[in-house]
Amino acid sequence: MLLVEITDTHLMDGGVPAYGTIDTKAYLAAAVARIAALTPKPDALLVAGDVSEDGTPGSYTLFREMVAPLGIPVYVVPGNHDARELMRAAFATDGYMAAAGPLDYAVDLGPLTLVALDTLEEGEPFGTFGPEQCNWLGETLAALSGKPAIVMLHHPPFPTGMKMDEIGCRDGNAIGAIIEQFSNIEIVLSGHFHRSMHRNWAGTTANICSSTAHQMGLDLAHQPGFKVFMEPPQIQLLHWQKEIGLSVHQVPVDAFECVHESA
Repeated sequence: MLLVEITDTHLMDGGVPAYGTIDTKAYLAAAVARIAALTPKPDALLVAGDVSEDGTPGSYTLFREMVAPLGIPVYVVPGNHDARELMRAAFATDGYMAAAGPLDYAVDLGPLTLVALDTLEEGEPFGTFGPEQCNWLGETLAALSGKPAIVMLHHPPFPTGMKMDEIGCRDGNAIGAIIEQFSNIEIVLSGHFHRSMHRNWAGTTANICSSTAHQMGLDLAHQPGFKVFMEPPQIQLLHWQKEIGLSVHQVPVDAFECVHESA
């Protein structure tokens, strides 16, 4: 099984540039083209939040139109720029989101199960995950009876050492306490920080995927404010093989010339 992950597309209604200067529509188009060129074809697209920049119906319509040519299932979670009810309505026909309440869900992907968490605290840049949601997570993971699972959420529930940690998931310790009880969690996927990062956490691998557009500057000294750079965006591939498990690949969206090919 091959899954492709993107995050933080930050689309605006009508495809206008985010923040007035970043053409997030063009960046997503480039990412979709890169995904379409992959061999083998991915089985599903995972989206770790901030589909929208302005939380408008038009931004979700645009996203759906842009990824539709891939012809694969799309699974999303809300980010801090998203609007929960508008996202629910936009993806209602796909059938995996609850009709009310948090947008937490689990879907069977064949050899894997995707467990998606809604950490949106509307109106805030940080994320939360309440006690009832934690109970749901524990019950959902227990019901898998050891089947390999991927957990996906927008706000990283673990510290990274960057200033961005102050807007991560404030209930990360509670999530980690549940995840570390299960040995079948292959990886925890997140977005929000606009940088590719990896660490061991809660007994498994934890990962942040790059944005399809702009990236946050590397800041380990906690300088004031946040700086945005147009570093090369990436998509992330999760390759599951029964014999060896899950391998994760970061793939630049830019096209690169092959300079040597062996026989």
